[in-house]
Order: sequence, then structure tokens, then C-alpha cells
Amino acid sequence: MIAPVCLLAGTSTAFAQIPNNFIGTLGVPRSATVQAATRSEWNKISPSEIGCINGVLSKRGASIETLTQRGVKPSDPRIGSIRSNCRSQLAQQSRSVPTYAIAGLALGSRVQFDTSDYREYKCSPSEQFAEFTWCQKTRQERGFANVTYSILHSQDGTVVYVNRFQEPAFFGPNEADEAIREYSTKIGEKAQIKRLPRRRGVPEGMLATWGKVVLEPLDNDSIKTLAEGRSPKKGYLIDFIGNFTRSAKEGLPIYRISGGAGFLWVASFDPIGRGIMRFATIDPSAIHSTPLQSEAQSSGPQSKPQDAEPPSAERANAGADVARRDIAIQEAEKAVEKAKTDTDFVREESETTKRDAQLAKTEIERLNAEGAKLTAALERLETEKTAAEAKAHTMESVAYGGIASSIALLAIVSSVFFVNRRKATAAKREGVESETKPPVVETQRTPEGDSQPSKASDTASSAPELAQSSMSDATIGASRDESSVSKSKAGSDAAEEYVTLPI
Repeated sequence: MIAPVCLLAGTSTAFAQIPNNFIGTLGVPRSATVQAATRSEWNKISPSEIGCINGVLSKRGASIETLTQRGVKPSDPRIGSIRSNCRSQLAQQSRSVPTYAIAGLALGSRVQFDTSDYREYKCSPSEQFAEFTWCQKTRQERGFANVTYSILHSQDGTVVYVNRFQEPAFFGPNEADEAIREYSTKIGEKAQIKRLPRRRGVPEGMLATWGKVVLEPLDNDSIKTLAEGRSPKKGYLIDFIGNFTRSAKEGLPIYRISGGAGFLWVASFDPIGRGIMRFATIDPSAIHSTPLQSEAQSSGPQSKPQDAEPPSAERANAGADVARRDIAIQEAEKAVEKAKTDTDFVREESETTKRDAQLAKTEIERLNAEGAKLTAALERLETEKTAAEAKAHTMESVAYGGIASSIALLAIVSSVFFVNRRKATAAKREGVESETKPPVVETQRTPEGDSQPSKASDTASSAPELAQSSMSDATIGASRDESSVSKSKAGSDAAEEYVTLPI
């Protein structure tokens, strides 16, 4: 603690050596060419050193712009002691200030102008702070949250402010307290916590700060200005719910950010855990405000309020309404780009469709030709099939006719054979009967009284022929007609006796 006290004491002694008419010792305003050259030299100085020098000069009614108008460059011996003391003070501070960073951008670091990440931002000269650049981008994260990033950097790219605003954000039980504890562990400092008083219809809110930032309650006039939807131009502001107009109308706390380098975290959420979240890192001491036009003619100390960014930029930092508007603008731009892309795509699609239609037409014609060939082939096959079926039917009829004829012929042959067999059997039976039957000799009495066989010679003469025929038939059918012979014999036994003549 001894070194800082000595340093500040030395600085105060140096400041006391500056006469009250310090501006008079700087001379009169110079030409525009000289002022431009002087401003170019001052742009090479770091924002932290400019802020320190500006703070010293303001106690004597002067500023960096006063020096620039009078052609006083950073190397001018008249301000040599001021620069030397500021450099020593900043060196002492740099050894004790932790690193505050958001989205990969650390406070006091320099942006890389040639990177794709920086080109995602839309940048323009700051309307609040001279010779600073204001950058902003909005995108959707995690598929549901609209997130706005804001940066304020000097012309050499030194970062003096980084902000992230998200809506909606969701918090579980005690999750906000846990987030503050994690940041305290990461930063290595204990957080200064403010809580939004509980009120019906108002979400629960928590605001935590680290470092040397100071939260100054906003004055009533500025609060009335915010309630009307206008900017009070009091520098960077912060509230609990991310909506300055509603906070002003409902009497919720609103603070102006001042002091030195530090880190801020704020969140609010309703009973179901839905709300907003904002965190920022800022070094208000490194930001000097745009001087008033009448400052060059002033010879006494002045109290100048720190102008805020334009309402659009300020509300984009912490106001959900402007965040939505910026999102809508970006979505509209994306829609225009998408419409242009869609137009090109439609044109390409139209040409592709035409080509596809022509190819389809050619393919249809080819398919029709193949279909015609296939139809002709099918008709030919159908004709051949019909002819084959007719031929097969004819052959089937012929086959059936042949079978029927064969059956009829077989039947006829069988009938003829059966009839012949019956005839043969009948003839054989008659022969056997005639063989076994003795000839009948009739005796006739002559008048003389003698009995003589009549026609014996006829019987005798016919007997050999009958006997020969009977023996022939008997030899052929002896085995088949034994029963018939037996029957004939039986019949002959039962017949009346005949006289058998020897042959």
C-alpha cells in the first residue's frame, strides 16, 4: 500500500505545479491542418493513457481536444510530466488488475481487424465517445436465445468495453447464485452483489460487480427521460430486468457505470426461471467523452456529463426491445439475401426443371417405342400361343380319336374272337356228341319174315368220315372239353341202348 500512496502523492505535487491559467500557456487554436496532424499523433496513444491525461487536464479546465486544437502533441514538453506520471500509474494498475474477458475479447486487448470473427460485427464511429469505434452483432444461440454482442474500441483496436446481452435466459433453483460464485472463483475476487427488492409482478433480479467499477444511482431527471423512451446520455447504464423504459416506469433501480476497470453480471427471472442475462467488462477511466463545442472558448473549470451512445446503441446493450428490433433488421437483411439466393436458386431450378422435362420427354418417347415393340411382341406371342393351342387341340383330338378307334377295334376283335370261340366250342361239342352216339339200326321185316338192317351201308360208309373228324377235333380240344366229353359219355350212358357196329 505504500507505493500507490507515494505515487498518488507525487502525482498531486505535479498537478499542483500547473498554473490555473494552464490553457493560456498552450497558445491559441491552430489551423485545421495542424489540428489534423496533432490529432493523428494523439490517436497513437493508448486509451488508458489518454483517459488518465484527460482526467488530469479536466481539473484545469482542459482536455485532449484542447491540446489538439492548439497543436500540442503528445511529445510536447509542456505535458511531459503529466504523461510520465500517468504511465507510472497505469503500470502500477496493470500489475494488480485481473483479466476481464467476454467472447474471447479481453479488456485492454486489441481486436484483430482482419479476422472473420471481427468481420461479423457491424461497426461505425461512436457518436458518444470521440475517436472510438462502436461494433455490434446479433445472432441466435442454442436454437432459442437471441444474443447481442457489443464492443467499443479505439482506433488502434484497444478494447475498452465488451457486452453480451441474452434473451431469453433460463435459470434453475439457486443457479444464479452458483454462477456468481463461479465468476468470483475465476476472477479471484469477491463479488459485490445487489438484489432487486421483491415485488408482486416483478421478476427476481441479481446484480454482481467485480473490480473497480462503480454503480451510481441514476438521477430522477434521467429516469423521467428513460420513462419517455429517450436516452438521458449519461454514459453506460445498467438495470436488473434489461429494459430501461419499464424499470423507469415501475421505479426499479437504474445505475450509471463509472469508476475503473471491472466486470458486471446481471440476471432476472420469473417464477418459472425465464428471464434475461447480461454481463459486461468495461474501463470507464479509459473512455473520454466528446468535448463540447464551446470548450475552446472556456477558461475555467467545467463539469461535463459523459454522453451516452445513441439510444439505439444504448438500448441494444441492455434493452430487450432494441435487441428484438436489431434482430428483426438482421432477419430482414437475411430475408433479402435469402430472397436473392432463392431467386438464383429458382432460376437454376427452372433451368434444371426444363432440362429434366426434356430428358423426361425423351425417356417417355423411348419408353413408348419400347412399349410398342413389347406390345407387338406380346401380340405375336399371343398369336403363336393361339396357333399352338389349336394345334395341340387338334393333336389331342387325333389322339383321343386314335385311342377310341383302338378301343373300338379291340372290342371288335374281342367280339369276333369270342364269337369264333363260341362257334368252335359249339362245333366241337356237336362232334363229340356225334362220335359218342351209336348209329341206329332199324330192322325191317321182310315178307319172308327175316329181319335185315336197313341202310347199313350208308351208316358204315359215313362212319369213317365222322370218326376221323371227331378224332381230329378231339385231339385239338381234348384238354379243354374233358368235361364236355364226360357229359357226353354220361348222356350216352343214360340214353337208350344202341347197337354199335364195328368200323
